Amino acid sequence: MRINVYSQELTNEVIHVEKASNTGITYHAAQLILHSSEHLHHPPEDDDRSAVIFWLPKSENRREQMALAFEEIARIFRESPLATGLD
Repeated sequence: MRINVYSQELTNEVIHVEKASNTGITYHAAQLILHSSEHLHHPPEDDDRSAVIFWLPKSENRREQMALAFEEIARIFRESPLATGLD
């Protein structure tokens, strides 16, 4: 699976999501909110804005691996040239 998120869609809004399942387990996620149409509504009980949701792994080791991956993404954001191939 490939998910493309274009720079025009990016925002700096991140939400910590907690969702209780019918098994009594509460799951957590990091939700990256994307720019959405003005026609969409987003009251707290029905947030239908575009987003990418990263559900957190259960194991501490896997969470650390994913944190390192996101830190690598941050490094790429900071260190990559603003544009390439433009003269």
